[in-house]
Amino acid sequence: MPPRTDSPAWAPFDDEPLFVSELLLGADQLEAAVADRMGRYLRQVTVARGGVLHLAGAWNALHFGFDLALGAYHSTLLDPEHFHAVLPAADPGRVAVPVGAFLRIERGTRWLWAEAVGKFGASQDCDDDGWIPASSSGDCAGSPRADGLWEREETVIVDTGAFGPPSAIEVKETARLRRSGLLDARGHLTSTALYATPDLPLLDDAAFYQRYLLTEARPLLATGPLAGLLDDPHDTDLLAQALAASFDTVGDLLRRAPGLRTWGPYAVAETNTAGLPESAVGEVVHRVHRARTGPPRYTATWPLLCAACEAAGPGDLTEGPKALASLAVVNLALADRATEPTAQVDLRIDDMWQQGGIWRAQQPPLPWYVQGADPLAPLGIGHGEHTGSLSAASPSPQVPPPQEAPAEESFASPQDIAPPPLPEESGPDEPMPVIEHLDDSITVYTCCLQPRHIDHGTLPLPTSVHEGLADGPVVLELHHDGDPDDSHGAQKLVLTQAALTGVSWPWSFYPGIRMTVTVPRGGRRLHAVTTLLDEPLHFDGNGPFLWDCDSDVLRRHLGLTAPEPKPQPPTPRRTAHTGYAPAVDSLCSLIVAGLRRHGVPGMFEARSMQGHRLSAALFGPGPVSPRLMWTVIHTCEDLAARGLLERESLAGEPDLFIWWPDDKAPTAPKGQVIFEPQELRNHVKAHYVPPDRRKLPPGQQASDHARAAYARWRIDMLGPEADTTLPHGYTFVRGHRRGDEQPPAWHDDLTGCS
Repeated sequence: MPPRTDSPAWAPFDDEPLFVSELLLGADQLEAAVADRMGRYLRQVTVARGGVLHLAGAWNALHFGFDLALGAYHSTLLDPEHFHAVLPAADPGRVAVPVGAFLRIERGTRWLWAEAVGKFGASQDCDDDGWIPASSSGDCAGSPRADGLWEREETVIVDTGAFGPPSAIEVKETARLRRSGLLDARGHLTSTALYATPDLPLLDDAAFYQRYLLTEARPLLATGPLAGLLDDPHDTDLLAQALAASFDTVGDLLRRAPGLRTWGPYAVAETNTAGLPESAVGEVVHRVHRARTGPPRYTATWPLLCAACEAAGPGDLTEGPKALASLAVVNLALADRATEPTAQVDLRIDDMWQQGGIWRAQQPPLPWYVQGADPLAPLGIGHGEHTGSLSAASPSPQVPPPQEAPAEESFASPQDIAPPPLPEESGPDEPMPVIEHLDDSITVYTCCLQPRHIDHGTLPLPTSVHEGLADGPVVLELHHDGDPDDSHGAQKLVLTQAALTGVSWPWSFYPGIRMTVTVPRGGRRLHAVTTLLDEPLHFDGNGPFLWDCDSDVLRRHLGLTAPEPKPQPPTPRRTAHTGYAPAVDSLCSLIVAGLRRHGVPGMFEARSMQGHRLSAALFGPGPVSPRLMWTVIHTCEDLAARGLLERESLAGEPDLFIWWPDDKAPTAPKGQVIFEPQELRNHVKAHYVPPDRRKLPPGQQASDHARAAYARWRIDMLGPEADTTLPHGYTFVRGHRRGDEQPPAWHDDLTGCS
C-alpha cells in the first residue's frame, strides 16, 4: 500500500458509520460535508488499493468498512462461512464469481481469503499480439451447455491482501495454488464461468453483484449498515431497492470525487501510473492506434500489455491487483488518444469487457454508424457487423418502405387484415387469431382461448406462424400480470399441425381470455402476454373477470345471451414507423412485461435494462437476429417517446430503458427537477445511525448489556442458529438517531486485578 500523505477521512468502527440513510436517497440528498468526506474517503481507498477501484469495491469499502490505517477489512467481523467458495475441480467450469465478492479459496484444509476486485473476458480466440476477431468485440452473452447452464471464459482479479498483508504461509499457499492451476501464472482466477440462466451474463458487474448479495451473500448484507437503515430489513423487495439506490449514489460519488477519473465501472486515481514504464504504455498505444487500409482492426489490450511489460522488465505489473491498475493506465492513455481525432485513423473503444478492452482502428472512409459517435462509448460494432445488425447503407427514415414488402410492418387495423385459416376445427362464431404484425424477423398475433384450448392445454397457431418456427422443441413464456400464482416458468411444448400442445394454463384463465403472442421467425421461444384490466368485468352476477377477453366467447361459456353488437368508433391509427427494424406497436405489451420480469430492480419497484440485453433475455438462448434486436430497441425508444418508459443515456453505455409502476413514475425530466424517491424514503430511517460494532479503547471490554444486545440483533437478522459471540476487542452500539447520546457500551477491564 502506498504511503498516505493525509489523515484518513474515515476510520471504520472507530467513527460512526459513513453508510448513512441519505446514501439510499441519492448523492444530492447528502449534506455537503458528508458528501465531501465520502469523496475523500473513496479517493483514499482508491489510492490504497493500488490506484484503481471498482464500483463494487467502493460500495464494499463504505458498507463493510475498509480501514485505511490497516489497509484491509476487519476480518474478525466478516464470517468466511458466507464467502464465495472457490474449490479445485476437475471440470474447468465453475460458478461465476461476481466482482466485489469476498472469496474463500480452498485447498484441502487450507483457506485463503481474498476479494474479487475486477473481471474481464478471456476469449480463447485472442492472439498474443492482441488481434481478436471482430465477432468477439461486443459479444458477452456466452454459450449454452448441454446441462442447461451458460458459460463464458473469464479472468477474475483477486486481491489476497484485502484482509491484511499475506503471511509467509499464505504466500506459499498462493504459490501452490498457481502451480496447481487453480490460479493462473499471474495469480488470477481464469476459468470457464457458469451462469444458471442466459440473462445473467448480460448483467453488468454491479447488477450481478447486487443479485449475489441478495441471495448467496444475504447474511453478510443483513448484518451490515444497509439493513439497519430500513424499517423492515427482511423485506427482500425493499432491500433490493435500497441496495440498487446505494450503488447508484456511490457511482455518482466516484464520478464527482476530485482526483479520480472513471473508466467503465472503475475509478482511477489521476496521479496513478501503476509503475508502468512510459515505453510500455507507448508501445501498447502505438500498436493499437495503427490501422491498415480496408477492414477495421480490432485489438485487445490485455495481451499487448502483458507482452509490453515482459519486454520492458516489470512483468509483475500484470500480476494480482496490479493488473487492474496497469490496464486502467493503458486504456486511459488510449482514451486520450481516441479523443484527439486525426484524419489518418479513427480510434474508438468497442468493448470494455473482453480481454481488458477491445479497441477499433480504421482508416477513412468510415461507415455511417461510426460517424459522429462518441469514441469512448462501446458500441460492439464488431459483433454487430458480424451478425448483420449494422447494414452497410445508412437507413433513410424519410423514405417509407413499399407497402407490398413482406418484411415491413402492415399498418392496417386488425379488422382489415384477413386472418390466415387455422388447420383445426372451429365453430362459425369463433374468433380466429389475428396477425397484428408480420415481417422477416418477428410475427405478432392475438388470439382468444376457447374452452377446449384451456382443457387440452393448447395454443392456437396461424399457418404463417407455424411455418416460421424452427424445427425442434418450442418454449412458451407466459406473462400473466396480476396473478399471484403465476410461476413465470418457461414451458416446453410440442408442435403439431394445428397448434402447440402441452401448455399448463394458469388456474385463473377463463374462456375468451385474450393474449398477444410474439414469435421470432426461425426461433423457438414464444411469448404470450395477457392484459390486466383497469376495472374487472362482471356478467349477470358472474365475475370478476380481471383480464381482457372476448366477451362473446365468455358469455357463450356462461350460457348467457350475447348482447346486440354496438357500432365501434374507428381506432385512430398512429403514424407508420419506417426505417431499418422499425418500432412495432404490438410489441409494446411484451416490452413492458419483459422489463418487469428480466429488468434490474430499482427504486419504487422500477425495472431497467438496456435494449440489446432485453432482446437477448426475451428471445434467447442463442443469438438474436440483428433485425429483431433493433426492433426491440426501436420499440423501447418509441415507448420512451410516448412517456410509457423512461430513457436514460449514460456516457459510454447503450441507452437504459426504465419501467415504472403507474403510480411511481417520475413526472419531471431528468436533471430539471430532483426526483424524490418518496416510497423508499418512507421506509428509510432518517438521520439514523445503524446498529454496528465498534472498536474498544485499550483496557476496556464490552458490557454485559452490549453483549446481550448484540446477541438479540444477530438472532433477529440471521435466525436462532446465528453465532452470537461478540468478537474480542469490539463492543456493540444499538441503532439510534444521529445526535442522541448513547450510554457507554463498555466498562473497565479489571480482569487480573487484585
